[in-house]
Amino acid sequence: MSTAPTLPAAIGQALRPVLRLMRPVLDVPATPEGRAGSPVVVCRASPDVVRRRVAASCAVYVAWDNRRGCRYVGSVCRQGPGAVGDRLAEHYGHRTAGVSRRTSWCLLTVLPLSEGLSLEAVRVAEGWTARLLNPADGSAHPRVDLTQTLATLVSLPAQVP
Repeated sequence: MSTAPTLPAAIGQALRPVLRLMRPVLDVPATPEGRAGSPVVVCRASPDVVRRRVAASCAVYVAWDNRRGCRYVGSVCRQGPGAVGDRLAEHYGHRTAGVSRRTSWCLLTVLPLSEGLSLEAVRVAEGWTARLLNPADGSAHPRVDLTQTLATLVSLPAQVP
């Protein structure tokens, strides 16, 4: 049985400002001692592995290469616990970019988001994450209002499917 990878120090350092800004919208698990645990789920960038390890239906995810460089930032907000793994499979199945993604995306960090966030709030969280991490791939990230703090995302009404 393989163990889950740990968060590499360089990636943890890169994620620190993201976690600070997104704290109000993250789904932070409690530890057995009752303290807040880390919201970051780290796993190999494989759809099957992600489906087993990530149960969030709404999340921001970051793909990293083998040199710990940020390759891609995306978000998902769908029904069902396999949403992140399903979205990763779609990326890998892309007609033109799929092969490149499968070979360069080595590690995935997933930031599960609080239940009930609107799709707009999820997209804004993605936009802020991309702005802070400056991924090498992908350029269609949502624009962010630089005057809007992420704390205001909590107050956005949930979108009814």
